[in-house]
This record gives sequence, C-alpha cells and structure tokens, in this order.
Amino acid sequence: MKFSNIRTVAAVILMSALLALYIAFAAYQAALLVLSGEPFTLLYGLALFVAPIIGIWSLFRELKFGRDAQRLFTQYVAERGEPKLPVIDRRDRDAVAAVVATPVPATWQDALLLGLTLDTVSRRREGRAIVREAIKLRAVDSRS
Repeated sequence: MKFSNIRTVAAVILMSALLALYIAFAAYQAALLVLSGEPFTLLYGLALFVAPIIGIWSLFRELKFGRDAQRLFTQYVAERGEPKLPVIDRRDRDAVAAVVATPVPATWQDALLLGLTLDTVSRRREGRAIVREAIKLRAVDSRS
C-alpha cells in the first residue's frame, strides 16, 4: 500500500470516528430532550434525532462509494494499466465546458475516465456522479 493510500485510509477512519462521536452526542442530547417531558423539548428532541439518522446514512453512503470507486479503479489499472487522462487547464472555460458536456459513455471504463477527468478540472460533483454511473455500469457488466 502506498503512503498516500495509507494517509487517505487514516483520514477516512479519523473523520468517520469523529462523525460517529458527533452522532452519538447528538442522539444522547435528543434522548435527554425527549425524556424531559415538556412539549416543546419533546418536539425539539424528536427533530434532533433526524440529524444522527441523516449522518449515519451519509457516512455509510460515502464509505460505500469510496470502496466501490477504489475497487473500480483497481480493476481498471489491472486490466488497462494506469489511466491516461487528458491534460486540460481548468481555467480554460471552453475546454472544461466541452468535458462537462460529454455524454456518459456506454462502458464503465470510459465512464470512469470521464469522471476522473471531471475531477481533475475541479468539477468534483459532476465527476462523482459519473463515477457512480461507472459503478452501476460495472455492476451490470459483471452480471452479463
């Protein structure tokens, strides 16, 4: 495992632990508010239970995405070697707009490359969406 991968895994573990701690404290405070018996604090406590639920869902969703994306990238490297991403200056608005306007490719390999390219030109949200599509395409590809 490379040093940068170890740092990434350590950062993910640290942030996950901190989020879990926050979720535990929020749930504890929500329980205290619910148990107080006052109508306003009861409603506030019930509403506060929503934050930990959203936090848990978000944590698992992001961890699953990271694991699936890493597996997809590892498989790509095993099959085709290191990806050759186009060099695009992210300040060149026309070039970035052309990459963003690219339709989702039909193969998971091409979709993964497009997602990585979008990420390199600072279009992370679009890049992650395309990588999610690549994960879906890979799942369909492995079933057939």
